[in-house]
Amino acid sequence: MTPPPLPRLSALLLGTAIALACPMTGRAAEAGLRVFRLPSEPLDQALLRFAVQADVSVGWSGASGCRGDSRPVSGVLKPAEALSRLLPPGCGFKRPDKRSFQIIAHPRPHPAPPPAMALAPLAPEAEAEPAVLPELVVTAEKRPEPLIASPFPISALSGADLLRLGDVSIQSAAGRLVGVAVTNLGSGRNKIFVRGLSDGSFTGRTQSTVGLYLDDVPITYNAPDPDLRLVDVERIEVLRGPQGTLYGSGSIGGIIRIVTEKPDPARFSAMVAADGAVTAHGGPSDALEGMINVPLPLPDSAVRVAAYRETSGGYLDNRLLGLDDVNRGRRQGLRLSALAPLGGWRVSATFAVQQIDTADAQYTTGPGLVRDTAIREPHDNDFSVASLTVAHGAPIGQLKLSAAYVDHHIDTRYDAAGAFGMTNPTAFHERQEVRMSLAQAELSSTPGGRAHWLVGLFGSSSREQEKASLSPPPRLPPITSIYRRIDRLTEAAAYGELGYDVAPRLSLTLGGRLFRSRLETDGSDFQLTPVLRPFKSALEDSGFAPKLRLAYSARPDRVVYVQAQEGFRAGGFNLPVVARLGMTPGETFNRRFQPDRLWSYEVGGEWAMLHRRLTIRTALFYAQWRNVQTDQYLTSGLPITLNIGDGANTGLEAEAVWAPGHHLQLRVNGMIDDPELTRTAHVFPARPDIGLPGVPRHMGGVDLRYRWRAGDLGEAILSAEYNYIGTSFLTFVGGSESEMGGYGVGRLAAELNGRRWRVSAYLDNLGDARANTFAFGNPFKPLPQTTPLRPRTLGMRIERMY
Repeated sequence: MTPPPLPRLSALLLGTAIALACPMTGRAAEAGLRVFRLPSEPLDQALLRFAVQADVSVGWSGASGCRGDSRPVSGVLKPAEALSRLLPPGCGFKRPDKRSFQIIAHPRPHPAPPPAMALAPLAPEAEAEPAVLPELVVTAEKRPEPLIASPFPISALSGADLLRLGDVSIQSAAGRLVGVAVTNLGSGRNKIFVRGLSDGSFTGRTQSTVGLYLDDVPITYNAPDPDLRLVDVERIEVLRGPQGTLYGSGSIGGIIRIVTEKPDPARFSAMVAADGAVTAHGGPSDALEGMINVPLPLPDSAVRVAAYRETSGGYLDNRLLGLDDVNRGRRQGLRLSALAPLGGWRVSATFAVQQIDTADAQYTTGPGLVRDTAIREPHDNDFSVASLTVAHGAPIGQLKLSAAYVDHHIDTRYDAAGAFGMTNPTAFHERQEVRMSLAQAELSSTPGGRAHWLVGLFGSSSREQEKASLSPPPRLPPITSIYRRIDRLTEAAAYGELGYDVAPRLSLTLGGRLFRSRLETDGSDFQLTPVLRPFKSALEDSGFAPKLRLAYSARPDRVVYVQAQEGFRAGGFNLPVVARLGMTPGETFNRRFQPDRLWSYEVGGEWAMLHRRLTIRTALFYAQWRNVQTDQYLTSGLPITLNIGDGANTGLEAEAVWAPGHHLQLRVNGMIDDPELTRTAHVFPARPDIGLPGVPRHMGGVDLRYRWRAGDLGEAILSAEYNYIGTSFLTFVGGSESEMGGYGVGRLAAELNGRRWRVSAYLDNLGDARANTFAFGNPFKPLPQTTPLRPRTLGMRIERMY
């Protein structure tokens, strides 16, 4: 493929965007909207920073009753609204003229807002006012930014939207997040792709292309998505494109952050919710969630606990074993977080644990919802993370120190009858244990002024052990080890970004990350090939990942940008047992796979129009990927990692939210792209003309919501949703047996919200579609294998707030 004329293409889109943004005036411009980024700090400093960002005069005499620290404010707001949010209890203001504010002592402190549901009932007087889309602040670039007018490619879904749409995992939310695709191997086994940048459909030794974060902690390296249930979540954020500068290796496609609700020292609150569902042709499902937030006697201190348990009904039958609904699963977890001051520091700690137990796989080997396997194929995924963060504000900047520990265990069993010359029923067992420790220090400038910067240091150490063995059913010796490997990885990095407003509406951002890593691999226990000796080797990798961005803000809520940035991943080793146990022509064994690098170039922007009732975000991107690492399965069923060649992707992504009134809201997203191999390394069967595995050339979704007052009952909401996934192939080879996707799925939902309760009902997979979502399930079985959608499901949820 010949790369497109990027400079000419970027200039065309940037010129069009500026032409659209510049002439727009109207009520929003006349209202004096400004972008505010105001941290919590002593009131005198906060008022000075506010005056600079609002371009107004502020008078304050330090009146008694109006003291303390300000409250943080971030967003596109009118100055009066920003100041009202900023002032601590006991403070108020008056306006001598349009460009001046006088701070006064307020006789009544600001009361803590009473607990309420995420979507408050409509006030009668508000229904006649023009709608304005709600403000959402994101922190994916490690500083608060309003989602509207953020000069980088980001999408976000609030916790309220997640509840309304029934999204309890990243997989179910993917249809609302532009450019996000997820495989469907099963809960706790899936792989996530962003922007069509796929290194293959299987999970193995390569580091993930998408970094997954729980708040500020990376929770995966090369393991699959742990599929944390989205309970008590403030929002999820997707930052698209390589993020090597701020997030390091493993973010070639982008990052996804699950931002949890934080402990609230202001008030006690609690929630309990129950879910139930019935699935056509399958078993029932249920879930129970709970949350409690308790302020502590110490000032500004609180603890928050969220817990859940769910059962997912099965819908596949095993005719050979005479079992129905075999793929039922269970997920349970708990998250505990605490917040407290310590001297001048703000200390927060989090502990989270989750267990997933799936009784059987969810692929089929024939028509209908059936599978014929002689051995059941369960899967367990146990995950835990503990983190501690301390932060301190000072005139020079905001200092944040953090440390975390991640423990992840994955157990999988496959029916391997016929593999490795075995004639009797045989089970293949795979166990993966990942333990990762990391520490990070960041210093960032306080908001305000023409320059804003961030510098940081990062270090991590991980130990991963993987075992593979064969055994006859049901669980009896002898057990034969195929291999055992231990990988020890250490990483260190120094990184930074500097942004500077070269003109009132023009900003330039430069960034870079200097990194170094070392990997040590030990392989042993080759009982199927006893002539092999233990394997031991090490490698090091180092480099620099740069970033450049230029952004133009025609108005606080309209921005266009151009940027270029690099992503990277380290190399690694294959064990010699892979080659010894059988390879076919076209499959090549390389003991070492090399690092890969990806450069991304894009131009994009966001515009708020029609008095901020409509927002549109779009980007045109081009990515060049050298030495693409990929995990593949050999004909023997064993995994191998190799550099399959070079790749590229050109695409256009867009999303829009329109709220013509308080009753109606429409959300649309879509991506059209052209992922492909531009060069094959001739080490594995691959075709350069079928795209990259597991990612379609077009995908999108639409979500329509209508709400109204339902008398004394509260607020009623009806919503409809439709998502479409284009066709793709399981492997680089293609072929009809590995084709998947090419389907759409719909959802209807209804809600009734009171002040402290919520009742909702939904119908998923309206047409009871049987599309093939993922053409794989077992590496030891021949294709075709298909993974059907969950059949039509009717569910209900009852939620109570305290």
